[in-house]
Amino acid sequence: MRIVIEDIPDDLGSEIALGVLALVARHSPVAPGATVLMESDWTPERAAHLVRDLPARAVNVLRHVVDGSGWACVETLRGPNGEEAWKGVNVTLANAVARGARRGLWPAGIHVPLTPTAHPDEDRRIRGYAMPSALVAVFTQALTTVAGEVSLNP
Repeated sequence: MRIVIEDIPDDLGSEIALGVLALVARHSPVAPGATVLMESDWTPERAAHLVRDLPARAVNVLRHVVDGSGWACVETLRGPNGEEAWKGVNVTLANAVARGARRGLWPAGIHVPLTPTAHPDEDRRIRGYAMPSALVAVFTQALTTVAGEVSLNP
């Protein structure tokens, strides 16, 4: 038996894992090294739902971050002529993630996949957007899936 817990809130720590293992052990033998899986992070299906719910400019930012292996600086996001819109992406993403949680597409409290990084010399100036490396492959697959759907439906 293999059970894995991921993304446990820091304040609960290993208490949840030990509780789940104790519960399972009451009903069947648990092999040494057993782990518990709690599905509380982005999957390709969840990511595709998010991509479908985002406006084109937010998808463009997401695509740049994925293409940059988890990072896109504002110069890249502005485009070659400096005219691309990238501001307001934080609110757009947060609202889309909240909508998906209300619809039951993913658990409430799932993390927004992009994180703005501030300029070290200026309080509110964003240098770019980052994505955890573990999510890059997930969102690459989601972007590919959604792009295939769009090309199939003219």
